[in-house]
This record gives sequence, structure tokens and C-alpha cells, in this order.
Amino acid sequence: MLGHRLPPRAAPRLLAAGGALVLAAPVLPALAGPVPELPVLAEGEPPAIAYAAQGPEVSGGASLAEAPLLEPGLHRDVLERGGAESGEDGTVKYYRIAVEDGQRVHAAATIAAPPVAGGLPEESTPLTLDVSFLTAGGEACDDTGRTDVGESQEGDGPITTTAVSEAMGPDGCAGEELFVKVAREGPKDREDPLPVELQLAVQPAGLGGGAPALEEPLEDDGARPVAPEDPEPLEPGRSIADATEVAPGSHVLELVPGETALLRLPVQEGQRLRWRTEIVSAPEDEPGQLSLRVLDAVRAPVAVNGGRSAIGSAGTVRGGGMAAPVDLGNRASDQDSIRSAWLPGTHTIQMHRMQRTAGADPAGDERVRLILTLEVEGDPADDAAEGPVLELGDIRTGPGTAVVLRLAGAGALGLVGLALAAAGAFVLRPRRT
Repeated sequence: MLGHRLPPRAAPRLLAAGGALVLAAPVLPALAGPVPELPVLAEGEPPAIAYAAQGPEVSGGASLAEAPLLEPGLHRDVLERGGAESGEDGTVKYYRIAVEDGQRVHAAATIAAPPVAGGLPEESTPLTLDVSFLTAGGEACDDTGRTDVGESQEGDGPITTTAVSEAMGPDGCAGEELFVKVAREGPKDREDPLPVELQLAVQPAGLGGGAPALEEPLEDDGARPVAPEDPEPLEPGRSIADATEVAPGSHVLELVPGETALLRLPVQEGQRLRWRTEIVSAPEDEPGQLSLRVLDAVRAPVAVNGGRSAIGSAGTVRGGGMAAPVDLGNRASDQDSIRSAWLPGTHTIQMHRMQRTAGADPAGDERVRLILTLEVEGDPADDAAEGPVLELGDIRTGPGTAVVLRLAGAGALGLVGLALAAAGAFVLRPRRT
């Protein structure tokens, strides 16, 4: 099963939060140690490092009439079959959600196939999802087209698709319910049922924003190099829903081919996330590729100059950051990278080591050890009134995960941090006009 775990690594030691990273950690002699051997897996048994879908189980309908009514939050279903070709539908399911005039719905669906035994085939086998909105009358109600995040052409690791509906009402889509259509596409593991995480969020009517924070995107070569406080590898989450919560600072990660590591931390309005990766040890011959992506609280991609690149040898450094500080007004920007940085709250860092091609030298499958540095630049904005922004519902695993996005005043940040740790609550604010 995808939920199986490796023996636990050392628990992470969180660093002090804040925009500035001032750490007094020693140099890490342990990082130069021997690379551990990979576990031997039984045939057909996926490794414990694969993406593991989470959430309460639901069963989507085969038609609009049979669509179950869902609340905002996280849900898990199974799509039984893929399509014969790239972009061709396999299993299609429908869900409904109650809406009011002026509201919009944000939908995200995440799917992952288990790693391929022996490595990826020479010919790509795509895996994607199509997410779209319909009214009760079957009319399209999409405000933005779908956005795919992940290695969809190879079907390697988690692939998340997001979409946003039009506003409900006379000038948008009519009705008191909106229907979400999710279709599995592509031939990857076509005959095998795959679990899907479906996350729904409702945006209230009249959400303000104002002007973008910047007119042109910032160029950023990444966070400053900082030694990790803990030399032991961090145990990451295996789904977006159970991403390991971290503070700004440096963390050691070890990744094998096909492994997905998910971390999360808050980035509030007025702040900007920066990142840096430094390879500490890697196989000498063709270790493959590594991707880094950032998702906001509705799983939409945030531009941080990430993406996929060759792993490289020890000492190889990559870095980047958000194109602008997070600001509700960024949604009005003409620049895609600035527009992506609009939603304050929890952000998820998704790292995935690509599988290598079948037949490649197995020596290249040894673990890659790296230092990931996350920096939150700037102070939270203090010029906003409290008020609801997005209703997310339950989007985390475990008890006490009800979430309503709100924006808190600067004076309440300490209480917000406690609430985030205790109850997984997001607190955001709409900007004054």
C-alpha cells in the first residue's frame, strides 16, 4: 500500500521562525558519511517513500444526478481506469457543492501512480487529471483553465490539477449547487485503480484585493546558505495533507528515485518565500533529476523559479524565490509569476526525485543527500482588517483540522502561530480599500 512507511528517521528539530535566519550550527561532518543501501522490495510492492493519498473516503457519481454533496475540505476517491492515449479520458466522476451568489469554488485534485519497478520506460506514459466545473444544466462554469503541477508526461510522482469556477449569480453561473467533474487521463497504469485527493474551497463574494504589490517580478537566486541545526535527515510528509510542518531554516533530506518529500510552512501577506538546495552527496554517474515546486493553501502552483533539473555532483547549488511578496492584489497582475503569489497562509514545498530510466546503472539509484534552506523574507502586513477569505474546511489528516482562512492583525501573530500548531487553522486578511 502507498501508506507504508520506512523505519522512522530522526525527528526534525525546528528552527526559530522569522524573516532573518541567524543560526549557530556546526559544520556537518556527518553529511560526508556513507550512503545507506536502498531497501529491497518484493515484486509489485511500492516503496514506502511513494506519495500516499489521504482524506475521508467518498464515492463520486457517474453523472451529475448521482453526484454526492461535499463540504469544503479534503476528500479521497478512487479512479479505476486511465485513458488509452495521452489526454484521453478514463474514469470520470462528479461531485457537487452548495454555493451562493458571488461565491467561487477552488478545486484541486492530486493523483499519483506508484513507482515503476525497474525504472521508467523509454517511451513516456502520461498521467493527468481534468478538473472542471458545470452547472446543474450541464453548462461549463470555469473561470480559469486547469493547471497541472508535477511530472505528468512520465506519470512520475504526484500530479496536482487545479481549477477555479466563475462567480455564481446573474453575471456568472446560475444555481445553488456547482458540480465538479474529475476525469483521469493518460495510459500510466491504465488498468490499475489509483486514489485521488480532491480538495474543495469556497471563496466568498466581494473579496477585495486592490493593486498588485509589484509591477515587475523580482529576480532571485535563492536563500542565503545556513547550516542545519540538526544533521540528521528530516522525515518528510508523504502527501500534501500530511506535509511535515517546518520553520524557516535549513533541513537535511535524503531522496531515492521515485521519492516524494512534502514540507509546509506559513507565508503571510507581505512576506516572500525563498529557497536554496545544495547537494551534499550523490552517485557519481547519472543520479537523475530532482524537482522542487511550491503550492499554496488551495494547491495552486506558486512561481518560485523551481521546476525540474539535473541533480549534479556534491556542491551543486540551486535557488529561487517568489516573484513578489504575497498580496491579495497580486491577482490583478499581468505577470503570471506575480499573480501566483496572492493567497496568504500555509505553503507546501514539494520535492520529488525522478525515477531513472529502466536499464540504467543501478549505482545511480543510491540516496542523494541535500540541504534544503527555506527563508521567509519580510514582516507580515499590518494594514488589513480581519475577515474571512476562503473556507477550506478540513484539509489536514488527524483530529482537529477544521480550517477557515482569515487574515490576522500583526499584533495577533503569536496567537495565530499557536492556533496553527494546535488546530491547523489558517488566518488571513483581505486588504482595506
